[in-house]
Amino acid sequence: MNATGQIKLSLLLGGLWLGTATAQEPVVLFDFTQGAQGWVAAHAVANMRATAEGLEFDCVGEDPYIHSAPVAGMPQGSRVLLTIRMRSDADPIGEVFFGRGFTAQNSVRFTVNDDGQWHEYEVLLPAQEAGSRLRIDPAAGAGRVTIAWIKALEMKPLKAGDLARPAVVDLGEHPRTVRAGDLVLAHNGRQWDGFSVQVAGEEAARSHGRSQLGVVVDGVPSYLDLAAADFEILPEADGTLGVAARLRDAGGANWQFRRKFASPGDGAITIETAVVVDRQRDVFHLPMLTLFPGLGTFGEAKTQAVLPGVEYLENEPSSSEADVRGERANRRIVESHKLCFPMMSIAANGRYVGLVWDRHDHPAAVFDSPDRVFHSGSHLMGLWFPGVGERRLENETAAFRAYPLEANVPMTLTATLIGGRGETVSPAVEQYVKLSGGLPPVPEFEGGFEAAVELLAHGWLDSALHEDGIWRHAVWGSSFPARPAADAPGYMLWLAEHTGDEALAQRLRAGAERGLERLTPAGNRDAGCSHVARPFAPLLFGRIEPYAERRLAAALQTLAAFDEQGLIRYQPQTGKPDYGSTHWEDHANGLSAARLEPVLEAAVFTGDDPLTKAALAVLDKQLEVYRNTVPRGAQTWEMPLHTPDILASGRILACCNLAYQLTADQKYLDAGRDWAWTGVSLVYLDRPTDGPVGLYATTAVLGATNWTAPFWIGLPVQWCGLVYRSSLQDLARLDPDMGDFWAQLAVGITRSGLQQTFPLEDRERQGLLPDFFHLRAQRSDGPAISPGTVQANLPEAFGKTPIYALQRLAPSDVLLHVPGDIGRVEHRGRDVRVEIDGWYSKPYWVRLVRVPAPAPRVELQGGKVLTTEYSDKRQTLNVLVQGQGTLVLSQGPQEDKEVEPREP
Repeated sequence: MNATGQIKLSLLLGGLWLGTATAQEPVVLFDFTQGAQGWVAAHAVANMRATAEGLEFDCVGEDPYIHSAPVAGMPQGSRVLLTIRMRSDADPIGEVFFGRGFTAQNSVRFTVNDDGQWHEYEVLLPAQEAGSRLRIDPAAGAGRVTIAWIKALEMKPLKAGDLARPAVVDLGEHPRTVRAGDLVLAHNGRQWDGFSVQVAGEEAARSHGRSQLGVVVDGVPSYLDLAAADFEILPEADGTLGVAARLRDAGGANWQFRRKFASPGDGAITIETAVVVDRQRDVFHLPMLTLFPGLGTFGEAKTQAVLPGVEYLENEPSSSEADVRGERANRRIVESHKLCFPMMSIAANGRYVGLVWDRHDHPAAVFDSPDRVFHSGSHLMGLWFPGVGERRLENETAAFRAYPLEANVPMTLTATLIGGRGETVSPAVEQYVKLSGGLPPVPEFEGGFEAAVELLAHGWLDSALHEDGIWRHAVWGSSFPARPAADAPGYMLWLAEHTGDEALAQRLRAGAERGLERLTPAGNRDAGCSHVARPFAPLLFGRIEPYAERRLAAALQTLAAFDEQGLIRYQPQTGKPDYGSTHWEDHANGLSAARLEPVLEAAVFTGDDPLTKAALAVLDKQLEVYRNTVPRGAQTWEMPLHTPDILASGRILACCNLAYQLTADQKYLDAGRDWAWTGVSLVYLDRPTDGPVGLYATTAVLGATNWTAPFWIGLPVQWCGLVYRSSLQDLARLDPDMGDFWAQLAVGITRSGLQQTFPLEDRERQGLLPDFFHLRAQRSDGPAISPGTVQANLPEAFGKTPIYALQRLAPSDVLLHVPGDIGRVEHRGRDVRVEIDGWYSKPYWVRLVRVPAPAPRVELQGGKVLTTEYSDKRQTLNVLVQGQGTLVLSQGPQEDKEVEPREP
């Protein structure tokens, strides 16, 4: 993520004006066919003039904008939907500022269709005060823009407030129950919404008890109390429970409500709700299901809570301003596409309870922890109609347009209640995946592997990232100047080995050679331009020991930064906001792990024993301090320390993977699994829109840069997910029980990264990864990032030889590094046989660390050993080989003893 010039999707409420006759009409604020009407060309704008088509002007520099005088006729007191009719051939970056003065927090960004044709853009503003002005930034750079008119519509709820507080549900002596292992639903059998939820023998949640139906009768919106409805128990098969309720509204219409509770498996109970009325009615509040976790028991306390992609909480309020300030902090009811998957959960007292539903049913997902909608003294989870969009705004408990129910046509919703044991919300996320039948299929990339190789190759060679053998980290104006890089030549050579286009392969090899010439100082193998760093460059290009010594020196210096608790303390930087000001501590797991990860990387590459012991001691302290916490604080160059962060999940998981390689200690594998699960709720495991890109896209952070803008919720930032992906791919090699699961998750994230990559038609950005992606517009945007971020684990996404592999040759302590894959490991006495599959057709190095003296004899069966370098001091062995086959390490006459072969 980068804070400069980022974009947020506008709130597109397609088909808005399908409501009832009570709908207000939009007012025309400005008709520019009648003149400029007080608008001023304020910055980087020239030749502004009113024409018969509207206000026309040229954007002539960076950040062009125009602004108005105080707007007469602007609706006040409620949120306002602006509609702007505009055409542009500039670029897709648009933004509207509002208020008496123009500040970043008083702005909304939107995506412009820059095809030079007329389009209408809808931008939702908060309630405006008298004297407010408007400013339009139609683009980020040069182009021609025309604005025809601006309209405004007051978005006033039909009936605000008046929702009844929940009633205490009396279950009676003999409640009707539905059981699913540790999860039990108990119904009193006397009233609609008369049930409670028990988990592992303790009550975890209660139903509303006094839920209400919001209906418009004779043009008047009002609430009906469902607790007063006539109620009955319905006959159902064994293990299920059916209930029904009936009532009549003031207009004489008869309403019928039905529910069926059943268990599809352990820890899950389905709740099917149907509502039908015998006359056409307009409904503005239809609560299909409302639950209050903690009501009458643990109250407002919790250990964790999750609304995937929107909230990830410890014992703290949701919709807080710790990560986002202003109106956007309110996340009680959000647009559906912001949810990574349709689930919500609260964990407390070693148990979790939650709801799962089908996104395509389009309910409004209501989540407040603690509950400030009903002030129940507990937490709130609900699924209500209408959903956000055509008739309900985000975070409005009452809709602004009623939903028409046709006579005798049932309105239905099936949700699944989940519950079980767990100190965190990770078991709830696991339960969601289980109920979904596992992870979704990984996305297809058009053209498959060959197209991916071609696309990334042109990114390295032909995009604006590349300048005569040096590369930028990203293309974004004058930011990120080009520098020498060691990873770029390595990635290019891998592509050259795998393309069927010989001309392209020759260009890649020549480009890699030029890149090696430009590396400074001579022989430097440290420099890189990608987000994922793997030590394959020295294995391809040599000078391994100088590289190892530099990594060791840097790691020892970094160790001094950790305090006695093994933590990195956040220190505000001069000239920047204090990103620690909204967190309850001056440290966070993502901040500490990000500093520790390269230290452990140096330990596995050098084998240095003092470094290894010190790094593991620091990790042990961090794992204890941060056990069962939310991943957060890995991006404090622009994000608050408090902000939940998928990059933090990736960093801590990487530390655990490296520690397990160093020690084979099961505790690190167990901890790695736990931290891997913390990132899953930030991955789109359910298609958020109808577009082809969405599954396995990753939400980076649950907040906003500098607490204001850009606002990142619902705006995937795939590079952060790809760092997490690489840690998952490593875990997949280590985890004998869940390796396939982690591998599929990693492959999905990689494939989504390819889908989001700028196409070949975009000459400047071809083959580069966008910093962020607009899900609704299906458009890549922002700084265009090095192909290496995707390519680091591209091979695994298509079943090809990995670019780099690390493996402990258990039961020994020896660690093997290969620019390729590592297969079967076999021990015969003191001899070791390892299958290696190097991808490079020219000679390359393999490195072994922690190899005790004397140096073993080395043979590559199926290939050649060209030379070996052994260090008695470091106990490292570098072997220059050509080809693939079985690497045999032999240390003299051996016992006639076999050790059971071990599959990696």
